[in-house]
Amino acid sequence: MSAVQLRTAAMIVLITCVACRRGRAQEAVGITAQPAAVELNVGDTTRLHATVSGSSRDVPASVIWSSDNDAIAHVDRTGAVTARAPGVTGITASVGTAFASTRVTVVRSGPSGDNQAASARTVPASVSPAPANAPDKGGTSTTQQQRPAPASAPARVEAAAPRRADASANGKRAARSPHFSHISLFYTDFYSRYASPADHGAALAFLGARIDGVMSGARDQWKSADPTILHFSYALQFTVPLPGQKAATDNIASGYFSDMQRWYASRSQYDIENAFLHRGGHDAAHRVQVKIWDSMRFAINPGDAGQRAYQIDRLKRVAQNEDGVFLDEFGGGMSGVSKGTDEFATIALYMAAETELIAKVHEAIKPGFLLINIAEYWTPFDSALVVAGGGAHLERTNNPFTDRLPARWTQIDNLLALNVYTEFVTLWSYTDWVTSKSFPSFQGGMYSSRLERGQIVQLASYYMAVPANATRLTLDQQNMWNVRPDTVWMPAVEADVGHPREARHSVATGTDAAGQNYRIYARDFDHAYVVIRPQSDWRPQIYADSTGVVVPLPAPMRPLHRDGTFGAPVSSVTLRNAEAAILFK
Repeated sequence: MSAVQLRTAAMIVLITCVACRRGRAQEAVGITAQPAAVELNVGDTTRLHATVSGSSRDVPASVIWSSDNDAIAHVDRTGAVTARAPGVTGITASVGTAFASTRVTVVRSGPSGDNQAASARTVPASVSPAPANAPDKGGTSTTQQQRPAPASAPARVEAAAPRRADASANGKRAARSPHFSHISLFYTDFYSRYASPADHGAALAFLGARIDGVMSGARDQWKSADPTILHFSYALQFTVPLPGQKAATDNIASGYFSDMQRWYASRSQYDIENAFLHRGGHDAAHRVQVKIWDSMRFAINPGDAGQRAYQIDRLKRVAQNEDGVFLDEFGGGMSGVSKGTDEFATIALYMAAETELIAKVHEAIKPGFLLINIAEYWTPFDSALVVAGGGAHLERTNNPFTDRLPARWTQIDNLLALNVYTEFVTLWSYTDWVTSKSFPSFQGGMYSSRLERGQIVQLASYYMAVPANATRLTLDQQNMWNVRPDTVWMPAVEADVGHPREARHSVATGTDAAGQNYRIYARDFDHAYVVIRPQSDWRPQIYADSTGVVVPLPAPMRPLHRDGTFGAPVSSVTLRNAEAAILFK
């Protein structure tokens, strides 16, 4: 497509193609929703209108209306919108595969000044494909060489960076409050096992002033760095490594299996054989075994009275002087265990017993809780487990290369509503972004490198789900075992976006110049505006400049960079597939 054709396409709100019947050529169909934005008081109603262009007998006769958040605003099949609760949502009109959105802001009846403030944050619903000759850095006027110096450099001339949370001014909100009021940060401490004392000390000093939760590493050292840091000891639970197998278990020096044997030996009322799952016979030869990573495991019977008593006793000991216990390898790791056994005929029966056991352990270690690694699997069974345990470690779940990311934000909403401490873990660590050859078309985009682009989109994804109080949703950047964390730290996490002023909502949908569908989400904060384009299809995707879509901003804003500096003000940004921008007002 020529540059002239792309510029022409940019004038259309949304364009797509609908395949015609009987193999005829494709015919362009467009749709616009009017108005582009509307503000309502709770209880108000209004009617939206959609205009279809290029229609033919091959295009569905009726427009389908839908709401991104029915609790905020409901729309019926005629386009009539009813405001239900304060917030912001998108109302989408679709015909065939073409979409257009109206941004709906719902406020409580109040002073006109409040309504004016909300109206001023309205973002145009239209977006357009990026011209073929768009600037290489996504339409922004700053390149890596043109960026201002970090805030510490005296030559900086642009407006000052937003304030960081200041403990002396704002104080800690509670005993378990974050160091920064807008974000909570988590660290998985495998690095300390391999670091020199000097490097370990430097990492402790640096992270102690910044993170809010940590798994593994020496508890006393982390608590010395900051007594408010939550610390979780590592443990396994639903499987036990066979004797002689190498697998990290917990802080009981004797080891999980040996500890279990001693415990049962001292309690004659319980039979240790009942502690295991079996298939085809009730003896050691028929115990269910699974291989997880590089170790063979016996599967534990969560319905056995002795095993329940043992797990409560053992995990109370593991949790002693801790804020909780990290339980690893749930989620996908349970699939080989939960198939039918002599003790449990169905997965549902097994998971019900396991969930009940987890709930009993959680009750026994309160106010501590279990931080359960269900990874990215997230079945209804997994949700039940983390609700019972009080905490969720969502390994690899903050993933820009999946179309499931918006659904995961909603699942996080549900966990937070149930008061589950939720750790949102990034797909790739610093090392992965730098060295991986996966997704070769994912390059710098509007940023200086794929590392910066990748980490910014994962940070923006966190902001799509963060509640007003960030204490119980933490971002884990997973810097892993082989990199000293302070040398690869992303200062952008410290830039104070403030608190969310609205719910995330869809601001645009369509098809980019590369033929890939997109849906763009936005969320307004006190000091910043966050826009993100998650991947919208499960099939193989490209992420190159050809996928760019221009997103207009409500006012000129400064894009945040990984190093904590800000670019020059821009009126729009270009988002490629799996890209985001955090823009300061």
